[in-house]
Amino acid sequence: PLQRAYVARFGNNPQQEKDANIAAEIETAKAQVIVSELVLRSATELFNALGASGVSVNKALDRHWRNARTAASHNPLIYKARIVGDWRINGTEPPFVWQIGSGTGKA
Repeated sequence: PLQRAYVARFGNNPQQEKDANIAAEIETAKAQVIVSELVLRSATELFNALGASGVSVNKALDRHWRNARTAASHNPLIYKARIVGDWRINGTEPPFVWQIGSGTGKA
């Protein structure tokens, strides 16, 4: 879907571009929910397996959990899951939040 959205951007078919962007947005939202949950669960399992030695300053393994948590918190998973569910159940187009802050080019 991402490649299709990229290619559609340079086409001359606004509907095809819109459809490709929706597909890319939904697929990336699904991936973020799934991967974030797996990474956080894996990091937790790592610390459960290693016990107190897992938080050793020398190993600095806790940085992986913090990085995963930061990435997961950047776009809260509950919103991504809602977007996917709303699309699947109601056909509601996802918000293109990556457009927030885009100016019109007028000062």
